[in-house]
Amino acid sequence: MTPISRRSALVLTSSVALTPLVGCSPNKEAAVPAKAAGSSQADSAFTELSKIWMDATFKASPVYATMIGDHRFDSELDDISETGRAARAAIVKDATAKLSAIDRSALSRDNQVDAAMLEESLAQDAFSLDTLKDWSWDPLLYSETGSSVVYSLMAREFAPIDQRLISAAARMEKMPDFLAQVRKTLVAEAVPEIHAKTYSRQNGGTTAIIDELILPAADKLGPDDRKRLLAAADQAKAAVAEHQAWIDKTLLPSAKGDFRLGKNFDQKLRFSINETTPKEELRKRAEANALAIREEMYEIAASVLTAQTGAKPLPAKPTDEQKRTTVAAAFALAAAQRPAREHLFDDAKRALDDATTYVRDHAIVTLPDAPVRVQVMPKFQQGVAVANCDSPGPLDRNLETFYNISPIPADWTDAQTKSFLSEYNSKMIYELAVHEAMPGHYVQLWHANKHPSVLRAVLASGSFIEGWACYAEDMMIEQGFGAGDPLRKLTNLKMRLRSTDNAILDQGVHVDGWGEKTAMDFMTREGFQEEREAAGKWTRARVSSGQLSSYFVGMTAHWALRKDAQTKAGAGFDLKTYHDTALAHGSPPVRFVRALMFDEAIL
Repeated sequence: MTPISRRSALVLTSSVALTPLVGCSPNKEAAVPAKAAGSSQADSAFTELSKIWMDATFKASPVYATMIGDHRFDSELDDISETGRAARAAIVKDATAKLSAIDRSALSRDNQVDAAMLEESLAQDAFSLDTLKDWSWDPLLYSETGSSVVYSLMAREFAPIDQRLISAAARMEKMPDFLAQVRKTLVAEAVPEIHAKTYSRQNGGTTAIIDELILPAADKLGPDDRKRLLAAADQAKAAVAEHQAWIDKTLLPSAKGDFRLGKNFDQKLRFSINETTPKEELRKRAEANALAIREEMYEIAASVLTAQTGAKPLPAKPTDEQKRTTVAAAFALAAAQRPAREHLFDDAKRALDDATTYVRDHAIVTLPDAPVRVQVMPKFQQGVAVANCDSPGPLDRNLETFYNISPIPADWTDAQTKSFLSEYNSKMIYELAVHEAMPGHYVQLWHANKHPSVLRAVLASGSFIEGWACYAEDMMIEQGFGAGDPLRKLTNLKMRLRSTDNAILDQGVHVDGWGEKTAMDFMTREGFQEEREAAGKWTRARVSSGQLSSYFVGMTAHWALRKDAQTKAGAGFDLKTYHDTALAHGSPPVRFVRALMFDEAIL
């Protein structure tokens, strides 16, 4: 998965008028949307609107601007007050009106895609501000923003260290007011307990970043700037400690909100998957897909078990329970090949190296010329997923991508650790490397950041991004990477089943009202997940909504696009050319890539 969502950044925007900004950032020119040669009056109007909207958005959300690579506001913090929300609502209303006045049919095809994406984004902003009102009950929005305040400045070397440290000092000085506003904004009784608990675990991430990334570099500054930095760090750490006390003593005891979206799920799902497929149809497709995957799993598992020394014959007409037992037994063989706790990161690096070599040697897709590094996931990102890909923003060219892996918690028992490593065994580590990095998120986002439309990068489709990574898992097996090992193939099917089951779990939790036992039974029995993996997903399903469905939707859309491209090209189909072409359009919803590739209507 990718760690920081556009939604969590844009919902926290501050008071700013919808007028163009003039800045001194070295990225100032790069942030202007590309204008096609021979563009129409409508294209000119849309280009101007895009620039105004992005400028307003980046000024309103300085932390997100830093992540994108616009460094004009690196010393500022988001205003999350009621005044800021009112200003954001005005921005959305004004931009929506201006966009509706543009003749879309007169736009270039690329601008038609961007206009459709902007329209949906504005509708999503309005939904979040006025209907969902997640700013009042979801503290994880503020966890991401608060911790990224300094992390986004220090993680990558986009500017000299002294310049970044001075910006960090300015932001840390503003942290007490930011956290005080969080306490004022959140309605404690409306916050779901699981959100409060996760927030409590993540809140200390800011202190860790200050201690690990900022204070060790303080000597890079002159005496006066160093004195300011150290004072700001103490101020920020004290504010975080005060905030932690409020979380634990006030928020957690009061948190009684319902994490289930209920009637709002349909709309949130539409925005998350970037298409209008009704939830009932999506559920039906996912359940049929899951059934087919489990049947394929049984065939492979049966061949693995019957090949074992002293194996007993399997039933000629097995029942569903017998099939489930057979598959589980085969997965136990894979689970036994788990890394030692201290070797997890070394194994992840080795899997990444092997996948990179295979992609290069088999000409699967053009590889990035920017580096990727396996590292421990920052604390503020932990507690939601086991791994993520943290790529540089589209305006920060050729900087490092981080393949983050969440460490095994120090307080886990031996049984919990064994469960986790059984899930992320030596076979699964390869699937993870493919999904998060090679040729998954790392490769795809590098291609996406080369597209000239910064607006498209800001509005990136989660279903395209996650769908590509899931497609990559299956495609690499198809192309022979690990296909000769039946346990690797079985593990690949487990990942495909997980992506499919995510969509079922999403609705089970938020629509059907599944409790922990029902959800855990579904994941461990039907999805063959280890207890620790399922427990983590149970948390994730409660603190998110709609996003889990994006894996299945995007995966199936990418395969359908590939199939149609292969049919049209016939004997002339070349996989690398196809992949490079599909990834050359940024990260819009897959239906727009299809329209651009096949010259279809943009709807």
